[in-house]
Amino acid sequence: MKKNQRITTLTSQHLLSYQQAFICFNAINVTYLSGFTGHAATLIMTQKNHYLITDYRYVEQARSQVNTEIKVICRDRAKQSLGLCIQEILSAEAVNTLIYEAAHISVAQWQTLNNDLISDTFKLKQSIARTDAVELLRYHKNNDEIAAIKQAAAIADQALANILPLAKAGISERELATELEYQMSKLGSEELSFATILLFGERSALPHGIPSDRQLKKGDLMLFDFGAVINGYRSDMTRTYIFGQASDEQKQVYQLVQYAQQAAINAVSAGMTGQALQRVADNILLSSDYAKYKGEGLGHGVGLVLHELPFIDVNCELKLEKGCVFTIEPGIYIPNWGGIRIEDDVVLTDNGLEIINKAPKEFLVL
Repeated sequence: MKKNQRITTLTSQHLLSYQQAFICFNAINVTYLSGFTGHAATLIMTQKNHYLITDYRYVEQARSQVNTEIKVICRDRAKQSLGLCIQEILSAEAVNTLIYEAAHISVAQWQTLNNDLISDTFKLKQSIARTDAVELLRYHKNNDEIAAIKQAAAIADQALANILPLAKAGISERELATELEYQMSKLGSEELSFATILLFGERSALPHGIPSDRQLKKGDLMLFDFGAVINGYRSDMTRTYIFGQASDEQKQVYQLVQYAQQAAINAVSAGMTGQALQRVADNILLSSDYAKYKGEGLGHGVGLVLHELPFIDVNCELKLEKGCVFTIEPGIYIPNWGGIRIEDDVVLTDNGLEIINKAPKEFLVL
């Protein structure tokens, strides 16, 4: 779906009459719909016309990036509030109902904006809060989006391969994480997909731990959770390896997590709900001796944002559909012992499920 098609789809789904408008505040959603990658932008869409409001810092960038059917408005911030600028547009379009992204504006900001939308000559009839209108569009990825995620994942795969030989006794989590991030940048990643999680030994039990000065030693679990970015689209992968000889319990827990992940991968089908997929992994992990150490969610969508629809957990009623890119990442986290997580980005295609990451998932001994 191209950007102009995205706006057409959004307006046809959510603008019920010519007197309604949709206003987008979130920077990621503005980029997704318009192509503008700067900041300080508000996108207003009616059935007939579309407007991007920005200021002098980004106006030329906006004019060079957005679709030709979007009118770029340079607001003088010293002379005109955002609310009054929006009021001018809505008045000219004879809009009486405004649908807005409630999840991306604070109560205080909305109250200030709403006060500006009321005057002697103009008054909104109704404001309607929406929380997921654009996010549901982003849920389905087109071929270009999927290609960008695959490229980001390939960079992450190669970066991991490049730094594994550096895993020597005495290297710290922070040192190895820095090398991993450098490799991703060198290979073409635009930025980090998220703050790298790279943990040794007992610290691998921290699901989102921050790399520290903890040094690597024999028998340590090594948990790598990281990703790259291409064209704004993110990858997300976790691998858990062992430095030196693995204990029987480490092998047992790894096999358990790997079995749960593979069962979930095998079970994925178009039309099943996220909660149904969650149950597949849960049936395995909760029947084991490590049930109380199981992580909660099984996965999440990946795209312009690291965590987006679908959020795969016991409450997810959203159906998995073609073009949906998401993670499958069961984990066991045992305090003062360590954690094991295996995570892949996957995409539903006409031919079934495709695993995007290619890094080895065997319990490698380094």
